[in-house]
Amino acid sequence: MPRSSRSKRVREQVYISTAERSGALYAGLIGNKLTQAGAEVVWPAALQESDAPVGFAAGIGGAGEALVRMKRIEREVRRLKPDVFLAVAWSEPNTILGLRLRDLKGMRRVFFAPPQLWAWGRFRATLLRKGYDALLCLYPREAAFLGSLGLPARFTGNPLVEHLKQYPDKKRNAPKDSRVIALLAGSRPSEQSRHRTLLEGFRNAWRRLYPKDRAIWLFLTEGEARNANLLLDTQDKAIGGKARYGALAGSDLAVVASGTACLETALLGTPQVVFYSLPRAEAMLMRLLTRVKRFALPNVILAEDAVPELLNPSVGNLVEEAKSAIEKPERSREIAIRLRKELTP
Repeated sequence: MPRSSRSKRVREQVYISTAERSGALYAGLIGNKLTQAGAEVVWPAALQESDAPVGFAAGIGGAGEALVRMKRIEREVRRLKPDVFLAVAWSEPNTILGLRLRDLKGMRRVFFAPPQLWAWGRFRATLLRKGYDALLCLYPREAAFLGSLGLPARFTGNPLVEHLKQYPDKKRNAPKDSRVIALLAGSRPSEQSRHRTLLEGFRNAWRRLYPKDRAIWLFLTEGEARNANLLLDTQDKAIGGKARYGALAGSDLAVVASGTACLETALLGTPQVVFYSLPRAEAMLMRLLTRVKRFALPNVILAEDAVPELLNPSVGNLVEEAKSAIEKPERSREIAIRLRKELTP
């Protein structure tokens, strides 16, 4: 068990607080680096397989579960008294935890992938200023924006760049008359359920146009892929876990639900169409509350329409954008090079 007294520790202890899949992905990469550097990394007992909710309605519905997790994390941190409290994503709960833990003297509070104030909720700047000693941003423009609000923000590099270097671009060896189309419905079960019908419609429409092309469904975990294989059309295949990166790098096109996956796809140089589906009321509320014109991460990072993005698209919309994107592999490789450069400190 980790020691509770800082004075007796030989190694610096870092407590990582996260409770969503994209956050867990980044936290895992950071945790490995910290361990290699000699730190003692502690993960919250509250981190479970279930996921943080996405969307206004889901966020309200999941508030009770989030509160339970937050209380468990706070108790653990107060018991362990780590040298560093490292919050990773999980915006609102970690913002509150930073405030609640600021009475622990000598413990540095660091937020990696802090709330997206550039998109909405600038009032949270005051909360972050009080709750955290440093904000580590995923890309330079975000750090510059937060710095303009007087926050201690800096860009330290995106761990995905180095992580994805090991996956080569295999698309050049693919036969032209049979292409691989990757379908990514989202990392969270709620997203997958919402997007599956749309992607199945896309796959069927695409198969009518290009009967020799193959569809693969990519999932975050191997367990999800095994379960999906039991339900998929016999012509489809599901891949999960680390193997999904090699499959994505070897695909000729990806149709991707917005999130970290579309940034991974762009870094791998795979042509893609990014989409997201929301209930009509939530989509209207998002347009009222947010300040951004783009939502796909490659477009946000490069501040341009680097990849096509569609909110609440029809099957026909996806097919038309996909037909255009798959014909421009050189454009996708160019975007990958630019993103790697932009996300390397």
